[in-house]
Amino acid sequence: MIPFTGKQLQLIQLLMNRSSPVAFEELSQLLEAGRRSVYYIVNKTNEVLQMNALEPVFCKRGAGYYLKEEQKQRLSELLKNEKKLLSEVLTPQQRVSFLICCMIYPKSVIHVEDIMQLLKCSRNTVFSDLKNVKEQLKAYGLELRIDLKNGYGVEGKAFNKRAVLLYFLKQLLNEVDVHTLPFLDMEQVDDYYDRLLKISSEREHEYRKDNLLSIACMLSIIRDSPEQYDFSLMELRDLCETQELDLIDRYFQELNVHERLYLALHLLGSKASRELNPQDDEHDIRIFELSSRLVESFERTACVSFDDKNDLINSIYMHLKLSMYYNRLGIQVVNPLIDEIQKQYTDIYMITQLVCEDLRDLFQMPIMDSEIAYLTMHFGGHLKQGVRCYDEIRILVVCPSGISTSTLLKREIEGLYANVRVVDTASLDHVQDYEQQVDFIVSTIDVKSEVPVIQVHPILTREDKARIASMMMLNFDCYEINNEKLGGLFSIIAAYVKDTDMDALKRDVLAYLNHGNSFVGIRDQAHIGLLDILSEENIQVVEHAGSWKDMIQTASRPLLNRGIIQSSYVQEMIHLVDEYGPYILLANAVAVAHAKPEHGAFRLGLSLLVSHEKVFFDEVSSVRYLFVLSDAAHDKHLNVLHEILQLSRSSTLLQQLDACSCAQEVLHILQSAFS
Repeated sequence: MIPFTGKQLQLIQLLMNRSSPVAFEELSQLLEAGRRSVYYIVNKTNEVLQMNALEPVFCKRGAGYYLKEEQKQRLSELLKNEKKLLSEVLTPQQRVSFLICCMIYPKSVIHVEDIMQLLKCSRNTVFSDLKNVKEQLKAYGLELRIDLKNGYGVEGKAFNKRAVLLYFLKQLLNEVDVHTLPFLDMEQVDDYYDRLLKISSEREHEYRKDNLLSIACMLSIIRDSPEQYDFSLMELRDLCETQELDLIDRYFQELNVHERLYLALHLLGSKASRELNPQDDEHDIRIFELSSRLVESFERTACVSFDDKNDLINSIYMHLKLSMYYNRLGIQVVNPLIDEIQKQYTDIYMITQLVCEDLRDLFQMPIMDSEIAYLTMHFGGHLKQGVRCYDEIRILVVCPSGISTSTLLKREIEGLYANVRVVDTASLDHVQDYEQQVDFIVSTIDVKSEVPVIQVHPILTREDKARIASMMMLNFDCYEINNEKLGGLFSIIAAYVKDTDMDALKRDVLAYLNHGNSFVGIRDQAHIGLLDILSEENIQVVEHAGSWKDMIQTASRPLLNRGIIQSSYVQEMIHLVDEYGPYILLANAVAVAHAKPEHGAFRLGLSLLVSHEKVFFDEVSSVRYLFVLSDAAHDKHLNVLHEILQLSRSSTLLQQLDACSCAQEVLHILQSAFS
């Protein structure tokens, strides 16, 4: 069914509940709409009724508007399956995605009033959304056009417009039912989708269905556009050698040659396992240099060091090379785990975002949230783990979602327990090669194996962690959890169960675990926050802090006096700024000075110096709020750094700190903000 928007649904429900016509004046009062708006709502409602193969609202002169009984029965059946109003479903970011998809290739003129009616939003909300639309389009070299006669639209290169359309369509379809999107011709979308599924069937279902649906929606939107996509000789050479183009020629004969080639590109980009590989070219050196810069900048900003730095650089290089190649072809790959990454790895995500913003000019493509999430997975997967001192348990990770997801999942599992080692990450085809080398398997997909298997989400949930803990408890002589060393449960049970029954018992218990159950509970790990380590004694408020070197030394004094750091740590912080410039600056005159643990950090600590006058670190960069951060480990401080980043982006909070005259007042404001 084509859905009704807010006022349209209100009108339909009103008329369905009346046995006699509703007068125009009463209708205007009940809909809280003026004369022109009522006519507009009725006309738009009739358009939706027509699209649903229903008769329009009837109007009887001198009496008012009404629906026939047959219409009411049909509508009643349709509305039983009606989703929530679109305006109630969409978040602010989803509204931006919705508007971009509407405006790139509009089917009709779009004015502010149309958006207000469509999304049931106020005029101010619409203008706020349009401002965000303009900013996000600018990142792709596109411009929001505003014309009193022709309404809103998007101007720019066809390549950019289609890439943006597909990117935001994918984001929208991840969370919104496709049938609730009024800018789509669902009859045509269903037709395209069915044909794409037939192609997928002939290719043994290599393509992800969500990507196929996005492509079907995009085809429906761009089908009447006169714009054509231009291909390079390199792209034509690659495409003409693919089976995808042969299938498209058979199933989409009505499309012109350009559109068939364009569709072939997106089918290749939607494969679960990528086969369209970029060739080496002159861009490779710049991509490798960017990868190195990203890793080095992340180390400095996050105050961490990577033992396998070269492996990380190579992983990011291969990822960026593929991403930039897809970008040149107009293929948009949206990270399906973006929400989980932003929620569970907020600290690493924000640091990655900051690093990418600093190096934005070196990227050869727009840096969207999805790409930042992929890079977050690479960085998170290579952060150091604690030292292991227990009997080793060997686990195989099976995850077909790509290198970044596999690496992050490996790190999560090894970080949970002191005695776990992930032997390798493998595809489904190679599981048998490892069965003699591992104690059990953790997989994101269904796996049939003689070795015990636990199926989990790509980002581990609390329930996933509990099932892994249960498996360890059952199958092994010892494991480490909650700082206690316990005997394996099966070895205890074996003393009370006949040998002939033990195999069956194990099989039934493992089946119980594989069905999502567990024997132990896992609490979410508490993150150390800014207020956990910043005391009143570590806060100083001064009128002027002197030079930038004086500022670092003064801010470090509370940590020095308490033995948290030593003087060599202070000298290293100054040396790093001398060597790399004011990289410690975040935003709004907030900075975080830090160094690696080996230079004299004995434990986790934080101090803050507030200077009423600016301290310049170079000709343009000034600081008024300087944090000094230390951590004897390598990742305990990341959430603290995340909260400082939040502080640096809150002009309201910084204005409150400006008025403080003592450490007690500063701490009180921070407690109000972060408690």
